[in-house]
Amino acid sequence: MRIEASGYSKFSADQVEALKQAMADDKQLKKQREREQELKRQEQMAEQLKRETEAAKKRMEDEKNALKTYVTCLEIARRITAGDKVPTKDHKFLLEHDPALYGKALTLRIAKENPEEHKQLSEDEDQQTSSSSETSAGDNEPLQQDISNVAIDIKI
Repeated sequence: MRIEASGYSKFSADQVEALKQAMADDKQLKKQREREQELKRQEQMAEQLKRETEAAKKRMEDEKNALKTYVTCLEIARRITAGDKVPTKDHKFLLEHDPALYGKALTLRIAKENPEEHKQLSEDEDQQTSSSSETSAGDNEPLQQDISNVAIDIKI
């Protein structure tokens, strides 16, 4: 080895090559670690998006059911207000889900000479659960509705 005036020693060509190779390997390791960290971050983001999507689907399904109930309530109230005969179960359904609308429908009811008699519009909760279980069982026959309900005509 030779000592130069600056106090630094000279390395052999093999040592310099080995040092360069070690530095290149170190850079590749750093890049590999960065890629792995980026991949983990992206996987976490994908998992978070999946959870958010599932939550949004559940909220959307809940909103859909609430809207369906509200539309049913509006139709029942319309029938009551028009002076038609509405089944007792529909009266109970409207009273349970929207008592204010039920009161308004009775208050605004118009008497008819020949009121139209309607079938039950609302679904019973036990019918909903049985229909969903029968449908999921692969039974493609139409469900028979219980039409033995008596329509009531309330006059104020």
